[in-house]
Amino acid sequence: MTMRRRIRRVLKRPHPAAAASPTPASSPASPPPAEPVPGVVELFSRRLVLGWVSVPDSAAPTRVDLHVGPTRIASTYATPDVPMVGVSHQPGREAGRDVPQMPQSIPSRRDHRRNSAHQVRVFSFRVRGIWRFVNPRNRITVRVDGAPLPIVGHGMYLSPPRAGELKPADLREILDSGHVLTQHGDIALSKKLDTAWQADTLDLYGRVRSFLADRFDLDLFVIYGTLLGAVRDDGFIGHDVDFDAAYRSRHTTGQAAAEELVEIGLALVEAGYEVEVMVACLHVALPDKPESRIDIFHTYCEPEELGARWRFPFGVAGTTTLTAHDWQGTEERSFAGANVLVPVAAEETIRHLYGDDWRLPKPGFNWSLDRTDAATDGAFTAEQRTKVYWANFYARTEYTEGSTFFSFVERFPDLPTTVIDIGCGDGRDACAFGAAGRRVLGLDQSPVGIEHAAGRAAALGLADAEFATCDVGDRDALSAHLDKVREQDEPVVFYLRFFLHAIHPEAQETLLDAIGACSRPGDMFAAEFRTDKDADREKVHGRHYRRFQNAEELVADLHRRGWPVLHFEEGTGLSPYQGEDPVLARVVARR
Repeated sequence: MTMRRRIRRVLKRPHPAAAASPTPASSPASPPPAEPVPGVVELFSRRLVLGWVSVPDSAAPTRVDLHVGPTRIASTYATPDVPMVGVSHQPGREAGRDVPQMPQSIPSRRDHRRNSAHQVRVFSFRVRGIWRFVNPRNRITVRVDGAPLPIVGHGMYLSPPRAGELKPADLREILDSGHVLTQHGDIALSKKLDTAWQADTLDLYGRVRSFLADRFDLDLFVIYGTLLGAVRDDGFIGHDVDFDAAYRSRHTTGQAAAEELVEIGLALVEAGYEVEVMVACLHVALPDKPESRIDIFHTYCEPEELGARWRFPFGVAGTTTLTAHDWQGTEERSFAGANVLVPVAAEETIRHLYGDDWRLPKPGFNWSLDRTDAATDGAFTAEQRTKVYWANFYARTEYTEGSTFFSFVERFPDLPTTVIDIGCGDGRDACAFGAAGRRVLGLDQSPVGIEHAAGRAAALGLADAEFATCDVGDRDALSAHLDKVREQDEPVVFYLRFFLHAIHPEAQETLLDAIGACSRPGDMFAAEFRTDKDADREKVHGRHYRRFQNAEELVADLHRRGWPVLHFEEGTGLSPYQGEDPVLARVVARR
């Protein structure tokens, strides 16, 4: 048989999906199987499934199903005409940063159309929660119209490389009990059924809504997935993971609106709430119910001369434009047994947020892929995130004794009797030095930290411990505090624990210059900080700015500045904390 005849025979073979279920001779002839939808799963990782299908523009919405064996565990609808990587909501960051990039010997088309003459529709699932239920004998497939799509690197199905601790039968039982594959890829009780979570979250929303109205004269209305659920589903969306709320700032720039949300975050911390700062929103919870949180997003309208567009720093996935003139205010709406505020123009708002196909449920919706626009100038800066982080940290954390670095420095020979604790936080080590009989000045940019430090010193009766709010990036303000201490004619120790890695290089340069300008022979410099060898290690607290610098370069810089180093070490075991053992450097120098 010639090669050409063999190719013709292969092309005439029926599709595997049709051949798998032969028609009995006694039954009437079945209609021919539908043509398989062209498409492919380009990525199937332990976190993310990403692919596309190509259909005529006029085709009905394309549902995509995720199966483990015969069990359908989730369905979503593919989104037309979107790139495989969305717009980032972080200034200076590439989008899709959480999407693993596949090596390619030939660059793909820049428009992500995948060389199709038809409409390309993109889909995704997050899947981190399924692996504990599967084993190498299982077949995981992604299907359209019942037919599996090919998976790059695996064929028509994927077999897990190793077994989880549970079985597919356990997954079926859990799904039958009302659990779903969530937007984040976990298997969890549907938010439609989790009435305890609903009650706690709606109670929290009511409290925070009243707080913003009373304190800032702002209306807190539901937005994003919560608004979508209120309008489309008349309640919570089952696969959703949180409660979204927003307000319209009176400011007309992203920077000013972001600073306003920082002020709101600090006020919420002061009022007793747990506040975590993300890139473009706040996570807010009650300390005793951290699982029932709400997200607060800031929005604003640009000035008239720029078009008065309604802007969303977190971003949108639609292509319409809304302006200040489209805003019709808010109205009360009954939602899961409570009242919430929604925009009067709710459907137009949702279309702007999610696109024209917003009525289609998409458990696989992924902001990293689907975002079309974001007002990145309204994202929080590292300084703003750090400011709220430390305020929340100091409001929730209390130590009863000094750190291991305090104990190390306190035992150092000929230690001066005056300590300037720069970046003192809540006064943990400053008060320990005071209790040891030393005079102390504690400086920190966090008013909450300084308030706690002063309160602790007062409770301990430390008359020689003083504290002041100070930003070390402000050379004049920092020098004023340092010069005041230098009015006495005695050596001092400049003490910096866990501070150098929390400031930018420019602030460190300003700090070292100011210390050098006011220091005298006999003064000491003592610092403990994370080094570049700690950059990739797991962190207990990961939501604030850290800079990992080379320790030996800092030692060389101190030498150049006239600070001979008396002690230097770098390694682990210096300050373990809640299971974390960071790579730290300790440097002690004398002028």
